[in-house]
Amino acid sequence: MFDTFSTRRRIAIPLLSLFFLGAGALAQSIREFDQHFNDPGAEISPWMFVPEDNVKEFSTSEHPGMATIWEAGKGRDVKGILKQPIKIDDFRLPWEFQTSLVQAFDARAGVGAKTQINYAIGLNVAVTFSDPSTWPADRTEQPPDTRSVQLLVAHLGSTGEAGIGLPQYAPYPHPETYMVWGRGDLGHTVMGDWNIPFVWVGDGSIRWGAASDLLYFRCRVVSPTHLQIGIKFAADTGWNMRDIDCSQFGPITGIWEIGPIISGDRWIPDVLCRSIPMLKGPHPLFIGAAGAENFAFNDKTMTAVLNPKPEPPNPRYEYYVDYCVFFGSAPMPFEEYSDDFDILGYMGKWQTQPQGTLADTYNNPGYLTLTVIGTGSGTGFGPVGGSSLDLRHYPPPWEIEMSFIAPDDTIPWNFWMNFVLNDKDGKNRGMWTPGVENFPDQNRHGLYQIAQIRTEFDPPLPESLLAHKPLTMLIQCIDSSHVRLGFKGDPDGLWHLSETYDTQEELGFEIGAFAMHAWSTVTGRTWGARPGGPMYQQFLVDYVHYRYGLTEE
Repeated sequence: MFDTFSTRRRIAIPLLSLFFLGAGALAQSIREFDQHFNDPGAEISPWMFVPEDNVKEFSTSEHPGMATIWEAGKGRDVKGILKQPIKIDDFRLPWEFQTSLVQAFDARAGVGAKTQINYAIGLNVAVTFSDPSTWPADRTEQPPDTRSVQLLVAHLGSTGEAGIGLPQYAPYPHPETYMVWGRGDLGHTVMGDWNIPFVWVGDGSIRWGAASDLLYFRCRVVSPTHLQIGIKFAADTGWNMRDIDCSQFGPITGIWEIGPIISGDRWIPDVLCRSIPMLKGPHPLFIGAAGAENFAFNDKTMTAVLNPKPEPPNPRYEYYVDYCVFFGSAPMPFEEYSDDFDILGYMGKWQTQPQGTLADTYNNPGYLTLTVIGTGSGTGFGPVGGSSLDLRHYPPPWEIEMSFIAPDDTIPWNFWMNFVLNDKDGKNRGMWTPGVENFPDQNRHGLYQIAQIRTEFDPPLPESLLAHKPLTMLIQCIDSSHVRLGFKGDPDGLWHLSETYDTQEELGFEIGAFAMHAWSTVTGRTWGARPGGPMYQQFLVDYVHYRYGLTEE
């Protein structure tokens, strides 16, 4: 019955999903603005870096997979911007932009500097509240009623290997400081020091937080009066986000600039360094460093009474941009959840439960590698922001297909979708945990069914199928009260589909939302897993595909 019903609706639903994207998005997708700089020497349109006279050199071949930029020392910021602004009505709201920048080794390590190396890199967003008819043709000019915000990671000083740095701002006995700083004239909630720590290890190295090698920035355009910007320091973690209420300026009419920014003027010495407290002089260990002859050192109190004068950024050092990407934000268009994990390092749509879990897309190219370090835990990965699959936004029928390679079958493992079920009144009515579990002591596999919904297969699934590597799983939402589960081993083989489960008949409710959806695994007795989960067990996820319509047997 339900197979026939779903087949009739298969054509209608994709057309309906286009309606939800908004009229402006029917002509093009905001994802067309994506740029990963993965094609050496290729045109980077629709992106450009301005002002042209302050970009001494730009290369996608110097380090393939990144844009490498040298500024010309003209005393102006360098910005990555789109060649055309984005009108607020161009695309369905909300949408988001993400960019990743890489901190340069030479600048961080003090290579080639006798005193200090100061720089600031991050995210620039400029929005206008003016009539589009007043917008200038020159992209380097700003329309009337334009306001901007920048979220920057600032680096002050040096490691001390080559110079004396700026010890007066350092919280540790090391003349180097990192901070996350918001500036601009849009949103008091993001201005100033975000108080995000970094760690001086004590052996000369500084790590984590704003001192991370890779930096990730995000802007969500939630509505014409509401923005969010934020930062994170690892590809697989969640975001530190802050809200900006723009309503006092009126509705936003356009996003004039959005993209990476490199500080090239005197903002660091003239504004930033005058806005932060001077903490102390250098540690006695650094008094013998090159350039320390300018200090007046008191050997009785073991303090320095003079401090070096902050300098602007040095144009000899290069800057790196990893990517600039756009996609629909929660509630994200259903198909845009899909991912083939085929871009090295990129995990913009996802985040993990960080405790005891590592996730990356570069150790095994073409896969998301999910590594569980072995402690007892309940963990996994899901869409950024923990998006709910609310059936008002995602009308069925739809399905989710996922292919993965499980760990060796000599150890216990489980892998499943963690669905929290809400009824149409928003009340939590339990869970659905479609997935697979391995029982090495019994030399068999079985369905992972610990929740209220327990799908049945007739005939039962053969062991050879559930043991297959890779294994492909299919989760179907037929309508608000009918769901189904499927598996196949051979990518070109047939699906084995379960009996349809009726939540109304079996549990007494219709599904209003899958209030959480996260691909999950558990280890340890606290989480109900079998003993024997070792250190560093890995799952390799080949792809996750979300689509409207239903696949038949």
